Amino acid sequence: MKVLCITDCADRAETELFIRLAQRVEHLSVISNPEGRHHGLLLEAGLAVVPLRIRSRFDRHATDLIRETVYSGDYDIVHAFNSRAVTCMLRAARRHRARLLAYRGVTTGVSYGKPEAWMTFLNPRLDGIMCVAEAIREALLSVRLLWWHLPPEKVKTIHKGHELAWYEVEPAALGEFGVPEGATTLCCISRNSAKKGSVTLLDAFDALPTELNCHLLMIGSVDRNEAVRARSARCRHPERVHFTGYRNDVTNILRASDLLISPSESGEGLPRVVIEAMCVNTPVVATDTGGTRELVLDGETGLLVEPRNAQALAAAVTTALLDRDSTLRRVAAAREHIARDFNAEQTATNTLAWYQERLASAP
Repeated sequence: MKVLCITDCADRAETELFIRLAQRVEHLSVISNPEGRHHGLLLEAGLAVVPLRIRSRFDRHATDLIRETVYSGDYDIVHAFNSRAVTCMLRAARRHRARLLAYRGVTTGVSYGKPEAWMTFLNPRLDGIMCVAEAIREALLSVRLLWWHLPPEKVKTIHKGHELAWYEVEPAALGEFGVPEGATTLCCISRNSAKKGSVTLLDAFDALPTELNCHLLMIGSVDRNEAVRARSARCRHPERVHFTGYRNDVTNILRASDLLISPSESGEGLPRVVIEAMCVNTPVVATDTGGTRELVLDGETGLLVEPRNAQALAAAVTTALLDRDSTLRRVAAAREHIARDFNAEQTATNTLAWYQERLASAP
């Protein structure tokens, strides 16, 4: 079997998937953005790597390079790992014999009313979609218009695999962000998006007992959200809310924090930050959106609450901080959950089996 994977700035889990697949197939090549943080790992592993940054869905240079690579290599499987790559792949290889596959990491954004969906995940030339969570698979299968819908056999759930050893890092020094020594640190990683529930989180933060001495770290581009900034200024203790902006040491910050809060309101696939928190023994309180429930088993590996409910979120945070024995049991169970059910070897094995299944279904 000859496989070509097309990615951008792949994360560690995706990079390791390529490396492990290369050990299982006759030949595997990767088209990868050389600016990616883990691009060097592909080179160190000896994979055949074609450097490319795909700038848009209509990137002519990328399309031409993908076409040249597919036809010269005569691949059996071509697997694109982001929407820009999917569009370019479909244009470049639509007449090639290869099975053309995609990757989907969020539950929202696909409908028959969106022209871009016809160029990507609803394109009839696409032979399969790898969903990082069962919630994503269910969301795709629910997309319908009259008689149009995705055939169930084309949509497959394969959880992205991780290894605990990747996250053995030193805790960050939180004083850098203004968190005083001895404070209880709550951590949230969020983009500048209304869907991430940051305002609800601040409402919940205001409802926490003052004596818990909680400080809240807001990590990511959420610091550019004017509504979130305005709400934080109205908190009972605005001096306890700290915006860090983008950070490349999130895992270190998670290890140093007392609790991760994931207050997302929609669109979640399999939130990587939750996985990272579980790997570094940080307790998790999260909202029940998308594939989060596949990681956070309520009362077993974390606490799960309904989205947009500040009081429920505050109650869960308080419980996690005060009932330390139960929290520690959930932390241990969460770490085992990742090691057992979300490991990198299992992902590689399942992905290869899916490739074989897709090839067997070729007309």
